[in-house]
Parts: sequence; C-alpha cells; structure tokens
Amino acid sequence: MSRRLIYKIESLPINRVTSDEWSEILRLQHWYNSEFEWTGNRLAFKRYVLFPNAEEFSDLDHTVWEIIAQRHQTLVAEGRTEEEVVAQLERDGLVFVKWGGYFDGCSASGFTRVADNEWNAYLVCDFLLKASLICRHATIVVSDEGKFIKTGVVFLREGNVLVPDDSTGVSASLVEARHVFSVVDPEKYDGHPAAKHIIPEFSKLTAQERLKYLKQWNWLGYDDSYDANGDDRKGFDLNTKVKSFQIVRA
Repeated sequence: MSRRLIYKIESLPINRVTSDEWSEILRLQHWYNSEFEWTGNRLAFKRYVLFPNAEEFSDLDHTVWEIIAQRHQTLVAEGRTEEEVVAQLERDGLVFVKWGGYFDGCSASGFTRVADNEWNAYLVCDFLLKASLICRHATIVVSDEGKFIKTGVVFLREGNVLVPDDSTGVSASLVEARHVFSVVDPEKYDGHPAAKHIIPEFSKLTAQERLKYLKQWNWLGYDDSYDANGDDRKGFDLNTKVKSFQIVRA
C-alpha cells in the first residue's frame, strides 16, 4: 500500500471537541479537498464511518441507500445534529457505525495516502495545524510513514508542535532548529501522476522486478525525491507557521 499520513484525536478526558468546532474542521477539510489537487487520497478526518445494512434490506423495492437517504432527510428536517442523525440510523438498523473514524480508541481519526507526493504531505499537515487552532481543547496525533515529518510522529495542540523525545538527541536538535517538517517545492509536483495501489500479476514478478516498484520502503509509490537531506532547495516551509516546538518527555 502507498505511504500514508495518519491523524487521530484519541479518546481521552483531555480531548474535547464541540459540535461547532467539528463543523468548522469539516468546512476547512472540504476547502482543502476542493481547492488542491490530490494524487492519492484526499483528507478524510472522520468522527465515524458508516456501513449500510445491505443484507437486512436486500429484498425491498428500494435500495438500502435510498432508504437511508430518505430517513436522513427526515431527521435533518427535524433539526437533529449530524451525530444524532447517525445514532438514529444506527438504532433503526439501517447502518453499522464505526465510531471514532478508522482507528480504535479515537473520537476522530483518518488517513491520507500520499505515496511520494510531498506537496500532498505538506497540505495534510498544514490542514491539521489549522485544525488544531479550531479544537483548542484537543491534541491531534500525526504520524508519517515517509519523511515529511522528520521525527515520524508529532502532536499538534493550539498551533504548537509537540515532539516525542528520543535517546539519540535528533528530536531535540530538530526542535531547537525549528525544522521538524521538510521544505517542499510544490512546482515539482505539477502534473504529478496518481499513486498506483495495484500492480497487475505482481505475484509473477521476480524479486528484482518487484524492487523496481516497491523500492526500499516496500510500499507502492514511495520514492526519495528530495533535493538534499529530506528538504527541497526552495519551497514552502510549514515550520514557519508553528507557534512553538516543544519536546514531550516520557
């Protein structure tokens, strides 16, 4: 699978997000998804994931999606909030709900496949940094399977970046230099090809042929495309938008 950026708000007492704040985050997410070009996935920060109960409603004249849409419209007209509507659909047996998004132990979570598109990785973190200013009483955990986030994992809270300490001193030096995120030149990604998640007849390829696709990361679509040391020579620097960098010690 292509390299991902994963983001979560864990289900902890210190993390509180109001309905108004979440609505604002969704509006911001929609703007990013509409305004920019994405070659893998778009942003997908979710408080829940829905699965239709297709088997239970398979013998009716209308599809389960049509029934859900009609019920949804009725509930919205009654003035129900988004979460109230979903909860009622679940009680009605129309849907199965994975609360908290894609990952367990979360109040909201999601991921975006970016493969080797570092500009998309920048946009994901740029969005999440802004989102942390909206939900001021919650911490967003972000992890990168690639190298845009130089420390691999960061915690975003109110526009600040908290970096887990390590025994090597690398994290501390990056925090001191205010250089946790890589510099990205968006012009390098004009016309960037879409990430491929499937290789036909992959099982028939030799080990050497597979390496041409998988590279050292063993994920489709990842490539070291930096100019030097994980940074482009010019470009957008997300580090300048961060209020402060701090080390989080165990």
